[in-house]
Amino acid sequence: MTIGRRSLLKAGAATAVASGFTWTTAQSSSAASAVLDVVEFGVPESEQAHAVSAELSDVIRGGLGQAARVLNPRDPADWWGGTVRFTVAVAPVGTTYVSVKLFGSEFADADHEWRLQFFIDGKVLGWFDQSVIDQADQMSQHPRLAERFFLHTLPLPEFVTQGRQSLELEIRAMGRIYAYGNQDSFYRPMTTPSRGLYRIYTHTTPYFDPPAGDVFGQAAPPGTRQSTDDEMIARIRRRVLDDQNALLYAVNPASLDAWGYITLAEGYHWADSPAYKNPLALSKVCQAIDGRYLAWKADSKVLTDSDQQWQGFGRVGLALMTLWDDIQPELDKNVSSGGTDVMNPGFEVGGTTPAGWTVPGWANKGTALKDLTVAHSGAASLKLTANAGGSIVVQPASRTKTGPGQLTFSCWAKAASTVTSAHMNLLFWTAQNVFVGGDHRVFRPTGSDGWVKLETTIDVPDGAVEFEFRMSVANGEVVWFDDIAVVAPAPVQPDPVPRRSAYREMLLASREYWRQHQRHYSNQAQITSIGVYQANRGLALLSPADAWPEERARSWLYESVGLEPWRGPELADGTKTWTLGHDYHVVSAKGLTRELGYVGTYGEVTDWLIAMYESVVGGPGGTDDPPMRDQILKIVHTRGWFRHPAEDEDGKRAMRLEQMIGWRNEHYPGDMVYAQRTAWDGHPLEAAAVLKDPRIVGWAQQMVADGQLAPQLDLLISNTSRRVGLNAFHFIARDLPVFEQLPASPERLPGAWDRPDFVFTDEEAGAVAIKRGEEIFYASLYWRAKQAVNDFARVHLVTPQSERSGTIREKSVFPKDPANIYTIQDWVCWDFAINDSGQASSVPAGGWKQPGPELHQVYAGQTLYLAPVPSDMDPALGGTTVGIEKIEVGRAPFYVLEYAGYQIAMNTSKDRTFTWRPTGTGLGSDLRTGARVPLRRAIDVPPRSTVVLFTGR
Repeated sequence: MTIGRRSLLKAGAATAVASGFTWTTAQSSSAASAVLDVVEFGVPESEQAHAVSAELSDVIRGGLGQAARVLNPRDPADWWGGTVRFTVAVAPVGTTYVSVKLFGSEFADADHEWRLQFFIDGKVLGWFDQSVIDQADQMSQHPRLAERFFLHTLPLPEFVTQGRQSLELEIRAMGRIYAYGNQDSFYRPMTTPSRGLYRIYTHTTPYFDPPAGDVFGQAAPPGTRQSTDDEMIARIRRRVLDDQNALLYAVNPASLDAWGYITLAEGYHWADSPAYKNPLALSKVCQAIDGRYLAWKADSKVLTDSDQQWQGFGRVGLALMTLWDDIQPELDKNVSSGGTDVMNPGFEVGGTTPAGWTVPGWANKGTALKDLTVAHSGAASLKLTANAGGSIVVQPASRTKTGPGQLTFSCWAKAASTVTSAHMNLLFWTAQNVFVGGDHRVFRPTGSDGWVKLETTIDVPDGAVEFEFRMSVANGEVVWFDDIAVVAPAPVQPDPVPRRSAYREMLLASREYWRQHQRHYSNQAQITSIGVYQANRGLALLSPADAWPEERARSWLYESVGLEPWRGPELADGTKTWTLGHDYHVVSAKGLTRELGYVGTYGEVTDWLIAMYESVVGGPGGTDDPPMRDQILKIVHTRGWFRHPAEDEDGKRAMRLEQMIGWRNEHYPGDMVYAQRTAWDGHPLEAAAVLKDPRIVGWAQQMVADGQLAPQLDLLISNTSRRVGLNAFHFIARDLPVFEQLPASPERLPGAWDRPDFVFTDEEAGAVAIKRGEEIFYASLYWRAKQAVNDFARVHLVTPQSERSGTIREKSVFPKDPANIYTIQDWVCWDFAINDSGQASSVPAGGWKQPGPELHQVYAGQTLYLAPVPSDMDPALGGTTVGIEKIEVGRAPFYVLEYAGYQIAMNTSKDRTFTWRPTGTGLGSDLRTGARVPLRRAIDVPPRSTVVLFTGR
């Protein structure tokens, strides 16, 4: 865990800070006229005045020497931690807001996150995860604001504060949430103290001025990170070459996933790869596809629930497109369940670690290196060195097939005569991945130096179809292994099936299933459509009579990027369902993905757009598609408005993805992103290299100039999966050489402080991005309204020295029908039910039950109105379970938001004009035109437009 500036004297912190304490009330501070109350944690006078009581809590001297409270974990640790209660003043009429002051340099690593949740009268205020009313604090893995404080604001329920002058609030600490977990893994234990709680404010306007003397900190302008690009690129290149060797010499290519065989297929065309024009690569790719075919025939879920996500068997089509001119002899063979060969048995191939061999994470206490100075035969051997008190194991990167009968295995081992732990082992598994037959260890005998042959013959256990050869040493000892030999009975082969027939069957089944199970979330629609399109391209090569015309296949891609309306899943006879009506687009007209409003991390779909574009232009018969390319550019360009200046962990200049107003994935703050986010399937230079668009190229070059390329490439090293391996391959073999040759572009991201002011609004997504001098304001007026209009907006205000975020009240206008209401459920985990597009879900509505006693929701029983939807839209897409998102019923036709001097009137409708009167007196500035506008004068807001005024603060 990393905690900035917290050298703490727990017992003495309160006294040290209290010596300079001066109590300031709202009445005596004109600068804080909107502030009702302030709780200063760790200051005795303030804590006493607010009846502060705490459990599992310490007072500390935290950021900038200020007093604070931390909430500690339990012993033994579980999901719940400490708690603090306090009484604050509230307004008896209207909305009272509560804001938390937190220190931006305090953050945690991935294993030490925590959350701080408000409670009222023992009930949860809001929900634990991805909700409209979120936490008082949710820790992140990066500093939010280096050496400065920030504020997070939430509204208190008006039905609770009405008629009251004061209210007791409680903050409870809890552990991390794994949003994709199940009941057993969703709630993680809290293992470290929370971030410090410094102050709590209550106030009646969403934006307020803190009392005079309230310290928030100042920082010098961030410097530029020194580039470490060359070192990082060299490491990625080594990884890619190791991957190519491991894939080419895979023991059991049938176990390769789709990312693995595509990486090898593309390596066939890369001159630096050992797979380059190597017939063995063609054989391995086909054996891998054979493995998927046989697995699918044994279990149909391989098509629907496999590592290929919603892409189905699309990558089978992609492999055929990639290798078509050379793969014909392999296609003429039958499907095979694999062979019994041990690949790279003499450890001659590969870099530091021999190709085809790996060290499992559970037995990595030592080193496993290719040694060119010692060999039984050839030029190399495998040297294992165990740590004292630990063991090191090496095993194949994938298992080998076997049939029934006797199996002989042997190897040569060299060690000192005193070594006792060096041994080889053989293990077996059934087709159901069940370990059978126990261990079959053969130890190197003591008493002799030099090379000794270890050998044995055993009966293959009943039911075993795969085996794995392991070598090991322990307790600080050293051993060399070489010349492995295995003679295994041939695996039972399936009934003869020609590969062309099998692959045709896979492609047809994939296309037919997924065309009837199309998704409507933008990224999912894109992935599904790519799979449908790639399957059809494969059929066009393999079985042209089964292929759709290119126009029909490409229409799936057009829908998924918003060029055409989303037609919904097809029926078996090809009829489109039009579930969301005849004019619903999964990408807004201005280029934002829709799930349902603005999406942060999951809205970064550039990697899938590039995969789509490459599928269209690549392979035999590939052609350019200017309309698709232009639409892809629009989507990528639009993401540029949602980048703001920030500092990395070392205080260096960077640009960050706007995540605070995003509907999904509460990862705060957002990732460092310039042109493109680093993800499993894409890297920061991909779009620039493939599309060569000057604006995207300029943004990527800005990242390089800021020294931020290398930090964003770390995933390509730290994640060893084949999925990320394909991404690393694209970076090294395809994109980096192109990017390095691109001319310099003057384009820079619009959010940089030296760039011109701008106003960007997207009425379909309900999102706003504004730059006004050295201030950037983001807002989501359509904020997590999954079942009905909620009249809450999300805001995020950024300057070079400060940050504020929060959920605040707004006003909406639409006909409110008492017959169309949603009653908020008594849920505390999520405020929604899982939408699996009509498929059964194992996740209970409202999410997983939290550990400990039963809890209740403050908002339970409150009612919300549904917005009108088009008559041809089925708002119950995904099912009728209470709480499942209902498309469009939560998006009001007209919103008015006021925050920090901004007045925003947004018309989201297609065919209505609304009249709006700004509040206040005097003049305001129209931030689009620069004109001065009289306040309180009626302004017409046409369909799909937004008026943005600034009236000062």
